[in-house]
Amino acid sequence: VGKSSFINLFKKDIDDNKNKLRVAPEPGVTKKISNRLKILHSPSVYIYDTPGVNLPVFDSPETILKLAACGCVPSSVTGHVQAADYLLFWLNRKQQYKYAFLSGLAAPSNNIVEVLAYYARRKNLMRDGKPLIKEAAQHFLIRFNRGEFGKIILEDF
Repeated sequence: VGKSSFINLFKKDIDDNKNKLRVAPEPGVTKKISNRLKILHSPSVYIYDTPGVNLPVFDSPETILKLAACGCVPSSVTGHVQAADYLLFWLNRKQQYKYAFLSGLAAPSNNIVEVLAYYARRKNLMRDGKPLIKEAAQHFLIRFNRGEFGKIILEDF
């Protein structure tokens, strides 16, 4: 729960949720300081909503892909499939092939769409007989972050 959600709780008694602030499950929705918002009639109390969490500037595209794959920034920043593709590249480069077994593949693959399609079929992430690739990518990243692919660090030492 962020500041905007908290403010909405106070405001509901003032204006019956007519002017709710935008909220989302991920941080970064509030982009600028709001107008003055009344949250109490007597005594009159006003508050401002301000941005809280902003994404930092990254030194390279690879850095943000690593952070997205690890869940340190939302994978929606890079795209779920792109973050999963980077992770697949890394896993194959380090010869960490447990993902292939968990995805239902007979052998490792460099093709993220193939891997995610197999994974989607195995997890029944389907619509009208077609694999839901984006959803499969999200699940793929979650399993990696739970350690189900093994103990892996996305850095060269």
